[in-house]
Amino acid sequence: MSDIWLQNYESCKNYAQEINQKINELKKLPNGSPQRAKVSSIIRTMMTEFNKDVDKLSSDLSNQSRNGSITTGEANRRRTLVDTIKQSKEEIETVMKESFNTYASRDRIDPRFATATESEHTQGLTNEEFAGLRSNLRKNNDEAIEALQAIVKRQKEIGIAMNSEVDRHNEIIDTITDRTGLLDSRVKRQTMFVKTIDRKSSALGLWVIIILLFVAIIVIVAIPFKK
Repeated sequence: MSDIWLQNYESCKNYAQEINQKINELKKLPNGSPQRAKVSSIIRTMMTEFNKDVDKLSSDLSNQSRNGSITTGEANRRRTLVDTIKQSKEEIETVMKESFNTYASRDRIDPRFATATESEHTQGLTNEEFAGLRSNLRKNNDEAIEALQAIVKRQKEIGIAMNSEVDRHNEIIDTITDRTGLLDSRVKRQTMFVKTIDRKSSALGLWVIIILLFVAIIVIVAIPFKK
């Protein structure tokens, strides 16, 4: 039977690798470009979800250790896995800070509320070119939203997998309960059968004694007494 905790651990580990790949992609993009701003937004969203997954992994392990559903040795092994994931998280956060420092101030400003100072990227642009730039920004926002939707979908799939695992456990418990009831019924029937045999054996022994006494009486009556 699969272990949902181990499945979540593998999911966290793979998600950390995906975040690292996004950070490597970010490093290759020029500072201030719309593509870099989009990837930066995606990384922040992914990191938020990753932190939640790591916290849940640690919380679930504490519950398993507390209720005794896993051995002490297995609990220690899983704590080591959680520590490894947390170390990866800290390394990712460090790399993120180093990568974002070069343009953090730009990312914090919403273009809709920024001052009217024209940047070097828009200087000399015609109205049509500027409209195209705005269209690209909207497209990037749409792609960021799609990435967020993919994350939500992933969380939903994890929830469905957990519900499926719980249903499997409930089915196993129901099967054990049914088999226990059947075994109890068989034991009761066997007990009644043994009692019936015991009563019949007692009655048979009594009849044998009666027949032997009857035969003895006949023999005594049949043998004449000597005068």
